[in-house]
Amino acid sequence: KLKAIGPSTGRWVRARRPPPRSGRAMTEVSYDPPAGLPDASLLMTSAQRLAAIPEVADREVAILTLFKLIDGVLGTPEEAKKRRVKKTNETFHHKVGRFSAAIEFLRAAGFVEGDDPEAEGDAGKGALLFMPVAYLLRLTDAHHTLAQLAQQVGVEVPPLPGGSFNPYCSSQQSADTTRTAKAPASWKSEAERLREEVKKRQREMKDKVECAPPIDMQPTVFWMSAGRRLEEVIRESSAADEDRAADNALLQSQVATAKAAINGTNTKFESADKKRLAELSHKRVHESCILRVVFPDKSVLQVHFRAAERGEKVMELIAPLLAAPVREIGWYLYQSPPLKKLGPRETLAAAGFTPGANVYLGFEGGARPPPPYLEPGLASQLGPAPVAGQGVTTPPSFTGEAMGWGVGRTLGGGPSAGAAPATPPAGAAAAASA
Repeated sequence: KLKAIGPSTGRWVRARRPPPRSGRAMTEVSYDPPAGLPDASLLMTSAQRLAAIPEVADREVAILTLFKLIDGVLGTPEEAKKRRVKKTNETFHHKVGRFSAAIEFLRAAGFVEGDDPEAEGDAGKGALLFMPVAYLLRLTDAHHTLAQLAQQVGVEVPPLPGGSFNPYCSSQQSADTTRTAKAPASWKSEAERLREEVKKRQREMKDKVECAPPIDMQPTVFWMSAGRRLEEVIRESSAADEDRAADNALLQSQVATAKAAINGTNTKFESADKKRLAELSHKRVHESCILRVVFPDKSVLQVHFRAAERGEKVMELIAPLLAAPVREIGWYLYQSPPLKKLGPRETLAAAGFTPGANVYLGFEGGARPPPPYLEPGLASQLGPAPVAGQGVTTPPSFTGEAMGWGVGRTLGGGPSAGAAPATPPAGAAAAASA
């Protein structure tokens, strides 16, 4: 339906119609208060978590991408294409999908998870984010929450889109800080200074890892049941306790922030860069990595690498330590669950393997050669394989009888074999004879 906007202009525009109420998927637009969506406080809570993303570049990209998704629906809420996104899309995953706080924010704005009809088999289950009903009130709140977050962390705020009629936009125009109020110059300079400090510290930490001198691999082998815990080995060469204390303090701070946001006692964003700078100043930089390769027969190869060593170099250095049949077929290193292979261009630090990690030896195509998996010199150091089902041998001094806990019994039977008969107390024996 067309109507003229002026008697002499000769221009015609399409008249706006009320939002459809037919319930057709991906076309309904509502001006009513949201129904069936998570509580609006989840917008603020997830935004607080977005502000805590440690890497400056990742945080900025995530915020700007969320603006694009939210404002895309606000600009043309009837367009179905703007109201669906595939979680399996690599670009989406890299910018937004890998952050749980970002997915939580989209859910609070009105997106829900569903199956992707275009994907085959189980790959499409839960692989789609779509918005059945576009609640303009909630979407407008989402934009303002993002705007508040962006100003606090120093990200440029896009204007609220005006492509479609939005009563909440017009009623809040005078209070819309994304179009009027500007951050003070002093605040901007402080935010920029903190951001540069964070980037400088990150560069220093990266350079320290990449410029670390070569280290001796120190290959050692043992059976899994006879080896020391990896944490104990790491503790001897690094201050792991300090890192754990710092991580616990950070976790407690994030929990306290989330509680304050839920209770409404804290609606301001702390400077993410300031928190990140304090965290980086106390964070230990690990220049080396202790890698334990676990083989199918439960034998273990322990080697030392630089944290900056890439996956292809790690596999090149490990290959001579493997048996010839293993080297002749395709093999890889992985962690599980979920299964994650060490990429050829991925450093041990980037893979999260510092200061130490357990990885497993896998074979391409499922073809597994028989043991031994180590070259003869290392395999001879293993000694005899542990007996299957032998379990842990406990010293005799730690039996229940020796510790005074009483006599062991077999379920449903008498005293266990070799156990001395229990001697009743003197009073009980006298009573029995009476």
